[in-house]
Amino acid sequence: MRFVPTILLFAFVAAAQTQDVARTEWRDGVAKPFRTVTLSASLREMITKIAVEEGDRVTEGQVLVSLEAEKEKVAVERLQLMLDKALFDANAAKRLFEQNVSSKDEMMVKEVEMKRIKAELKIAEAEVAEREIRSPLTGVVVRRFHEPGEAVNEAEPMLQVMDADRLLLLFHLEATQLPLIHLGQELAVRFPEMPAVKAGMAKVNFIDPEVDSRSGLFRVRLLLDNKDGVFRPGLRAQAAFPADDSKPKPSGN
Repeated sequence: MRFVPTILLFAFVAAAQTQDVARTEWRDGVAKPFRTVTLSASLREMITKIAVEEGDRVTEGQVLVSLEAEKEKVAVERLQLMLDKALFDANAAKRLFEQNVSSKDEMMVKEVEMKRIKAELKIAEAEVAEREIRSPLTGVVVRRFHEPGEAVNEAEPMLQVMDADRLLLLFHLEATQLPLIHLGQELAVRFPEMPAVKAGMAKVNFIDPEVDSRSGLFRVRLLLDNKDGVFRPGLRAQAAFPADDSKPKPSGN
């Protein structure tokens, strides 16, 4: 009789596990990159250098494309020299004023001139920076639209950079499943085209607040860590969502 409780316990656990399995079902979705950015110029200019090729990994802030900026760089150098002289004159005028040799008005004129040149220098430096196209994210270059020596128009695409270190898995579910899903929920995921590779768990990071009136479906998005780059955007993905018990079960099950 001492073994009966143990047997009953195993039976209870087995029944609970079977019940948990029955309450989930694999649903089909698609993998999307976490972020994709198409870089373009904010002005019409000639490309002098493209520092990356398709497939190269880049970091946030890295200079990827350089546009013609010789005149702008010369303007920065000229204004820097002017600023050095203006600073010298302003300091000299301040010393003379403190020694009661010159008036306060003369000192203020020199200070205003110094500040004016400093502002012009900032504008010139911004114009140089505008001709250096930097990556807004860490990722991989997936498209290169131009070569050095070509001219680009304002807002014309030059490079496309993709962050696939994380994947967004997009699903469309019936509205009856809304009560079963919540933000931060962890779900098992897999990729049918890659059955030998274990994907692991992904978290719900977006639930569409609107249900499509025609289809009765709403969007759910999962976030999956993909730092090793095994899974690629565009693959079909599957996730084990809680099953809707109100749906009739298929006959024969």
